[in-house]
Amino acid sequence: MVPKDIKNIKNIIIYDYIKDYLDEITILNYKKGEYITHSSENLEEIFFVLNGTTKVECITKSGKSLLVDELSKNEFVGKISYIYEQNLFCDITATSNATLLRISKSTFKELEKNSEFLKIFLFKTSRRIYYMYKKLMIKELFSLKETFAFYILENSENDVFKFKSMYNLCEILSVSRKNLYNVINSFIKKNYIKKDKNSLIILNRDCLYELSIGIREVNEIDDCDLKFDV
Repeated sequence: MVPKDIKNIKNIIIYDYIKDYLDEITILNYKKGEYITHSSENLEEIFFVLNGTTKVECITKSGKSLLVDELSKNEFVGKISYIYEQNLFCDITATSNATLLRISKSTFKELEKNSEFLKIFLFKTSRRIYYMYKKLMIKELFSLKETFAFYILENSENDVFKFKSMYNLCEILSVSRKNLYNVINSFIKKNYIKKDKNSLIILNRDCLYELSIGIREVNEIDDCDLKFDV
């Protein structure tokens, strides 16, 4: 019998492929900060995000952490590395209240026989892998000053950049608190920005733009016809 709450998902991109398996799929609700899975768990299920946001994070035994990815509505999340015979030992956590579809291993094995479903799955997961590769490439090729200037400009509105916390910023940019504070203070001294609680006010957009021009070129989107039609 199909649960009542699963009937309200007809607008999601994978509905036509999962509709015959609804009695095998469950909807799970997670609160902000709740673990979806720990790195130590042998989880072989795949999740599809209906609402909310999640993060994939690798944490070593010594306490060092790396934000691997952030995923939101209409994205697949889970220990997808298993498919490639790898285990990245990552924790998956809800970063807001989130609602996810849980697809069991056996159901996923049936779904992947459908070439159109597989196309969507591979497109979405490979796009995330490319995003992570690009993020790593930027970190290796550009300075934190260049990266932060670009990030501020891309995520500001009316010259105001708002952030949750310094911890969250460090996590997103994969940098230490000390290094990030040094960059922010140098920008303040040069009158590029000024700090106002959990916001940075942009005072000199031109200088930030010039500083981040290399990253901007790397992030340009090439609108060509050689792309998936998903």
